[in-house]
Formats: sequence, structure tokens, C-alpha cells
Amino acid sequence: MRTIRGWRHYWLAMGLLCAVTLSLSLGARLIFRRTARITLPDSIGLTGSSGDNGGAAVPLDVTPDTVQAVIATLSRPPRYRRAATVRRTWSGGERDARLVVTVSGRWTRVDRTLPDGTTRHAVTDGGTTYLWYGDGGTVVAVPAGSVSADNEQLIPTYEDVLRLPRARIALADYHRIESGIDCIYVETTQEDSRKERYWIGVSTGLLVAAEMLLDENSIYWMEAAEPEEPPPDAFTLPDGTALS
Repeated sequence: MRTIRGWRHYWLAMGLLCAVTLSLSLGARLIFRRTARITLPDSIGLTGSSGDNGGAAVPLDVTPDTVQAVIATLSRPPRYRRAATVRRTWSGGERDARLVVTVSGRWTRVDRTLPDGTTRHAVTDGGTTYLWYGDGGTVVAVPAGSVSADNEQLIPTYEDVLRLPRARIALADYHRIESGIDCIYVETTQEDSRKERYWIGVSTGLLVAAEMLLDENSIYWMEAAEPEEPPPDAFTLPDGTALS
């Protein structure tokens, strides 16, 4: 039989155990909530779970209902350079394209390594595209037409997500991918059994990875490295013409 002191120690121990259990429970809930939220670089005009904070960054839940508003706050950097790989898969084969993409203001340069090892260079401002092959090749200027800078990069235009009907957005949340980049993840559905998946970097607004599936089979995959500062001569043509 416990003495009065024994019972007192027993209830004190039970109370301490309950307090520790409650603290661990609350801590776990906070950790898991953080993985479901992001802090936007500029969220003025949006309302997050923390209410009005005078225009400072607001943590927002990333869901199919909010993801379009979240993406709308992001913007790509005006200058950067990065490497990217695009894989296209079809019945019986696949092909990889390795790219180096450089952006400065309205100009985009894409250096694409072709299957025979030759490098195709394209510099475009959306109006005129300058093309040449190899090192110091002859430059040809052609109208860009409907071939946008994103088309030259062989990447989908993730901003199209902003124009999708809400019903087409199947999933949306916040992912930290293996390389440690914080991304907004969006999965959309189309009418032809096609799915599109986008991983958009929170800090850069750039498309980090993308995938297209047809009947659950991957037919397109793209992934890109972290951006870096472009070299000063990136937009100087082989004949010495400097584009600005």
C-alpha cells in the first residue's frame, strides 16, 4: 500500500508525463504545419493564416484553391544562367536534350547540345531570333514568330496554370525536393488522359522541374540546376555584335 508521500510522488510523476506528452504533441503538429506552408517573398494583398501584418510576408496554405494566387506573386529573376536537362519518351525510345539557358532582361539565350554533339545557339527577344551552330558559326536572324523563349528552352509555360479552370488543378502543395529547393508543386489534369506536374522554386519563381504523363506513362521530364550569375559576354554574337 502506498503512503501519502508515495501517492504524492505518483501523481507528480503522472502530471509530468502528461505535460511532456502534450509538449511533444504540440511540437509535432507545428513541424508538420510548417511543411504545408510557405513564406512568400512578396505577398502584399493576399491574406494568410496570420492575418493582416502590414504588408510583410504572409505564410499561406498551398492548396488547389489558393495555388493560383500564390503563383501570381512569384516573378522570375531578370538575370540568371542555369543548366537544364529535358527528356522526351515515346514508345520504343527516349531522347535527352542538355541545355544552358541564360537570361538578361528581354533576351534569352539557349545553348542546346544536339544528338550529334553539335551545339545549337539561339538568342531571342521574342521578336527576332539569332541562330548559329558550333563555335563561331554564321549567324542567321529570323522572326521569332510563335516560338517563345520558353519554347526555345523546351519547357512548358507554367504560368498557364494561372489561366486553368480551378477544376483542372488536381493537387497543389509545398515540396522540398531532394536538392533542398523549396517548391510549389502543382498537378493538373487534361481531357486526353494527360497529367502535367510542375515544381516551381519559391525563391526564384523559376520552373525547377516538370513532368507530363499520358495514361500514367511519363512522356516528358525536365529538371534544372540552381541559377547563377551569367557571364558578361553571354549576349555577344560571334560577329562581335552585342545585344542589349
